[in-house]
Amino acid sequence: MRIREIISEGLNHPVIVVDVQPAYAHSNERRCADIIKFVNKQTGPVLMFVNAEDTGMSDDPIGSVSQYWDNTICPEEDMIYDDEIGEYIPNADCDNINWHRFTIVDKGYGYFRSWMSSGVDEHIIIATIRELYSQKVNDTRELNFPEPDQRTAQQNLIASTVEEMGNDPLTTEWTSVAQLKKFSGAYIVGGGRNECLREVELLMNAFNIKYRRIDSLVY
Repeated sequence: MRIREIISEGLNHPVIVVDVQPAYAHSNERRCADIIKFVNKQTGPVLMFVNAEDTGMSDDPIGSVSQYWDNTICPEEDMIYDDEIGEYIPNADCDNINWHRFTIVDKGYGYFRSWMSSGVDEHIIIATIRELYSQKVNDTRELNFPEPDQRTAQQNLIASTVEEMGNDPLTTEWTSVAQLKKFSGAYIVGGGRNECLREVELLMNAFNIKYRRIDSLVY
């Protein structure tokens, strides 16, 4: 999707942003800054997925992620020192982030990634996600299937993939589908293009939740 199309739609549009945080900014600094500035110009709700230290593999606590966003919008050199409180505060000319617009989800890391990295077809991943929700379980090791001669072709395909992947499960407890449905039609930005961001897209695809990726704001 092109920025020109976005401008014509106005600013009050939901946005999903994935992994725009210090752990990934060192190699994507300019793109992350562009994403933060774009999201901050919008006025609609924001669903923000992070790979934080609580459940993920990065060293970023959620507080440091929000601080990184604040510092990007108002860099330290643009702040002024307040003698009364003894610390730097944003210059009145700086933009501020309205954090009330944001729902921050610490999604952790890699719940589809072992399957993705092993080359499992995305259609099989999507079918497996749907089967998990159909059986009301969150882990492919908990799936149950009929006897082989009573399975559908798709169930056979899922079961054989689960067996092949062994102790590398596909799991879905990291976010709420109901929450994602509230962001149907949202812009999606962030990264990684074929990694964490793609995980979110695959989950949305599994439930036919619409989204529009802005490629110029994806790393």
